[in-house]
Amino acid sequence: MMTRQEKALWAAVIILAAGVLVMGSLIVIRGLKPAEAAHEPEEEHNGAKAVALFDGQFITEDEWIEELKRTHGHEMLLQMLNEKAVNAEADRLQIRVTPEEIAERVKVDAAGYESVDAYYQSMYAQLGLSPADVREEAAYQLKLEKIAIVNIDISDEEVDRYIDQHQEEFEPKKQYELAWIKLKTRKEANRTLDRLEQGEDFGKLAEELTLDEFTRQQGGRLGWIQEDDPFVSAEVLDTAKGLQAGDIAGPIQLEDEGYAVIQVIDIQKGEKQTNEEIRANVRKQLALNEAVPLTQLEAQLRDKYGANVVTDKNPEKGGK
Repeated sequence: MMTRQEKALWAAVIILAAGVLVMGSLIVIRGLKPAEAAHEPEEEHNGAKAVALFDGQFITEDEWIEELKRTHGHEMLLQMLNEKAVNAEADRLQIRVTPEEIAERVKVDAAGYESVDAYYQSMYAQLGLSPADVREEAAYQLKLEKIAIVNIDISDEEVDRYIDQHQEEFEPKKQYELAWIKLKTRKEANRTLDRLEQGEDFGKLAEELTLDEFTRQQGGRLGWIQEDDPFVSAEVLDTAKGLQAGDIAGPIQLEDEGYAVIQVIDIQKGEKQTNEEIRANVRKQLALNEAVPLTQLEAQLRDKYGANVVTDKNPEKGGK
């Protein structure tokens, strides 16, 4: 079962792979520096600025930059070229994205979190991305999508047909705020239920007992889960659908392995979309289905604007 934290990280990594890699390198380098030296003034080592110290050995800024370039430079350069090419094409086509569109995209991306602020906090905690970074990436994706579908026309009849055939997609869906304790055996799950019935706190028991490392420090909290979330165990969701806020249930045998005890912390029903919103979203999705894949479009735009990744050894046209 993939937890809410893993889902968020996976989705963000797909979009921001280059940024994640660089942030990871920064964290590693900073981690090499002893705590007592964290606020010491910059030092010189053989005429070069020292940025870290490990076991008496300095790491210089030049060494640090060279390693970043060697391991992640290509990805970062491609991302920079993509942004320049997409912005150039958007300007040529007079494509703009509004603050309202950006806010709506962030809201959609934040589905499954308690709030947009909670989503921002998660992106910062996991990836070091500020709210401004998140909005900037949303704006980039919106521009890229608009470029992809600029010459694709979807008729009203196609939209009507899709809506008629997929009515279930547009019904408001329930969301459950869940916590769980994952255990190895049914006996352990029953013993945990006994302790809960005796008044022990669910979160504290999760910290003590759960096998799920990703939720242990959050008292077993999985976050907000949509009722048809494909990343969450069907057994857990089916059980949650029969519970009220505050209920605890188990043991639930998991398809992969082990058993779970779950708590429904809260339940909320999703907002119903207006007919205009539904039609606009369907029209866009049908157009994107006909468009070239977005990664292919990025490569095409790099070629169009003569973007080249040039290294000491090998110039790569279009970054390919």
